[in-house]
Amino acid sequence: MDEKKLIEKKIFNDTTSYDDIMDLPYRQSKRHLPMNQRDRAFQFAPFGALEGFNDLIKEKTEMYKRRKYADGELEAKVATQIKYLQTHLDLKVDVTFFNDESGFYEHVKDTLTRVEYEKGRAIFGETSVVIAGIREIRLIKSN
Repeated sequence: MDEKKLIEKKIFNDTTSYDDIMDLPYRQSKRHLPMNQRDRAFQFAPFGALEGFNDLIKEKTEMYKRRKYADGELEAKVATQIKYLQTHLDLKVDVTFFNDESGFYEHVKDTLTRVEYEKGRAIFGETSVVIAGIREIRLIKSN
C-alpha cells in the first residue's frame, strides 16, 4: 500500500464509501479563478470576524464598572417624577444620568420634551436619556 493510502487510513477511519472518487484527477474550474491559500483559510475561520470583539467587551466592562444600578425604590421615584413632568412640561430640571457612550454620569438641565416608553428613553431638550440610567431628577428653581 502506498504512503498516501496509509496516511488516509490513519486520518480517516473508513474511506470505503469514497473509493469511487478518491483517485479521480482534480479538475480546475473554467468559471472561477483558483482561490489563494489565505482566502481559502479565511472561509474556514468564521470567528475571524469577531477579532477585536473581546477588546470591545473589556472596554465596555470597564465603562460599566462606574455605573450604579437603581433599586426598586429609585426606579419607582424616577417613574413618578417623569409622569409628573409629562403634565408640567414647563418645569426645568437637572437630570443626573449614566451615559452609555462615555461611561460616566452626566447632567442635562432642560425641560422634558417627550417620553418614548417603547424605547425606554426620556428626551430632555435635545438629549435622549435611558430612563433606567437616571439616578436623580431635581427641579431647578426659576428666579
